[in-house]
Amino acid sequence: MGCFYSRRFNEEDLTYDMSPIRHLPVIFVNGVPGAGNQTVAQTISNITGYTMIRPGDLVRAESEKDTARGRLIADKLQAQEDIPEQITVDMIKETMLMNQDAKGFILVGFPKNHRMSNIFNRQVKWPEKIVALEVDNEVAATRLQNKLSELGRPESEINAARQIVREAAHKVKNVHKRFGGHVVTLDSSGNPKVLASTLKEILSDTIEKSKKSEAQLSSPASAPTIIPNSPTANAAIANEPTSNIPIQSGVTGEAT
Repeated sequence: MGCFYSRRFNEEDLTYDMSPIRHLPVIFVNGVPGAGNQTVAQTISNITGYTMIRPGDLVRAESEKDTARGRLIADKLQAQEDIPEQITVDMIKETMLMNQDAKGFILVGFPKNHRMSNIFNRQVKWPEKIVALEVDNEVAATRLQNKLSELGRPESEINAARQIVREAAHKVKNVHKRFGGHVVTLDSSGNPKVLASTLKEILSDTIEKSKKSEAQLSSPASAPTIIPNSPTANAAIANEPTSNIPIQSGVTGEAT
C-alpha cells in the first residue's frame, strides 16, 4: 500500500488521502459509558463482517509510544484532560487506511461530541447509520463502576461514574440531534438474541446497499467510448488491436 498521508509543516501536521475507503460503509455505535457500546458493536460486526475500530484503544496505545503525539496524549491522560478531537480522528483515519480490504467499519463509542463528528464528516465521510444506545443512566453508571473496579482504577474515578455518565449523556444527545434521519435508537438492555434480531432489521438497508456497491465494484469495466476519427476508432474499424496506439491529447478522461 502506498503512503496515505503527506507531511506538511511538521511531523504531526498530516494530510490524508481518504479516497481509497470512502466507498465503504461506516456505522457509529454511540452511547454513554456503560451503555453497552462494545457489546452492540460486536453484534453488528458478527452480522455485517465490518471491522471494529475502538478509538479509546487507539488513544491508549498511542500514549505508550515515544512520539510527539504519544507524549502529548500521555500528558493529557495524566492530567485527566480531553484528547484533542483532531488527534482522535487522525488515528481513526490511519486505522481505516490500513484496513482498505475491510467490508466496512464500526466506530465504537464514537463520536464523543459534535466537534469530533464534524471533523470526521468533513474529512472522511458521513456515516450510513448512527446506532444510538438508550439505557437508564443509573444502569449505565453501575455498569461503568463495575468495569472500572475490574480494571483496578482509583476509587475516586469509580465514585465519579455517575457524573461521567450524566455529562456524557448530554454530549451524546447533542451529537444525535445533528445526524437527523441517520440515527436509529436501540434499547441496549435487552437480551442478546433480541438485540441481534433488532439490529439485523435496523441495518438491513445498509447491508443491502453495501452488497450492491460491492457488486458494482466487482463488475467488468464498461466498454470504452470510441471517438470518431480518433486512432482508437480507426483501429476498431480496421479490426486491429489498440493497445499500442497512442492516445491523442484531449481525448482521454484523465483529470488534469
